[in-house]
Amino acid sequence: MLYNIPVHLEYDKDKYFVSGYEEAVNVHLSSANRIQLNLESNEDTRNFQIVADLTQTPLGTSEVRLRAKGLSTAVTAEIDPQTITVTVEKKATKTFDVEAQLPDSLENNGYIVDNTVVTPKTVQITTGEETLKAIDRVIAPVSSTKQTLEKITQTVNVQAVDAKGQILSIEVPAPQVKVDVELSAPTKELPLQVVATGNTPEGISHYTFSLSETKATIKGANQILESLEKIDVPVDITGIKTSKKKTIKIPNKVDYVINPSEVEVTIIPVYEQTPSSSIDGNAGNTGIVIPNRTSSIESNSSASSSTSSDSSSSSSSLENGNN
Repeated sequence: MLYNIPVHLEYDKDKYFVSGYEEAVNVHLSSANRIQLNLESNEDTRNFQIVADLTQTPLGTSEVRLRAKGLSTAVTAEIDPQTITVTVEKKATKTFDVEAQLPDSLENNGYIVDNTVVTPKTVQITTGEETLKAIDRVIAPVSSTKQTLEKITQTVNVQAVDAKGQILSIEVPAPQVKVDVELSAPTKELPLQVVATGNTPEGISHYTFSLSETKATIKGANQILESLEKIDVPVDITGIKTSKKKTIKIPNKVDYVINPSEVEVTIIPVYEQTPSSSIDGNAGNTGIVIPNRTSSIESNSSASSSTSSDSSSSSSSLENGNN
């Protein structure tokens, strides 16, 4: 069993245009001659073709029987399906303007289309006479697979469509055009947050950070912007024991752009407090005063002597008074 064997049409290609047919069929081969069967089964050594003879087919839509042409007489072919439906028209050509058909994802993701250029602006479409009358416009369908934040540049095959948007059959290969689309992506302002990386040196408790910019503007699709609440700024603190300034590039990704692209970070280490230094400091600042016992005793002795002297003086005064 052979699958997807192409169908070859036999007709005057200069006068007629044929559409609406099955382009491939399945073929079951059988033979008593294994060598011949293998030859016809192999695509590289195959001699037969599946053909539809349209040389006597009238204009319009018809059903045509298929046959295997060039097949060895030792091999039998069963074609599935055995017939195809074809539409035969007189060939006609007309020039059309081309309009770019942009993907819906642009509007859905908040992009604004600033400008669209199609080169060339017009193409010649060859098809059947009746099909030509049904053409409403010729479009260049643009996809977002190779889109950047600011533009889309693609070379695409044009398509002819009717008033309902149905794609019509035209001569293959279809004309090609280049489409350039200039875009403005939505933006969002987000805070910057330092994320320390690396190894903290011995004796350092932690770090404080000061940024030259605290916010940044991110440009990208709405679905990207909505998923972000902050922008991380990775700062390597390995080996830093004194205050230091670093210029850090803010990591960008393919699907968004950050402005500014870099920021200056001041890194300030906070040192650990050792137990010994803590005890010494407390001893020096206890606020307790130890009295001088010797001075107190001497002061008391002097006070006693003074009291005795005063008593003697009082006694003398009394005696004098009595006298």
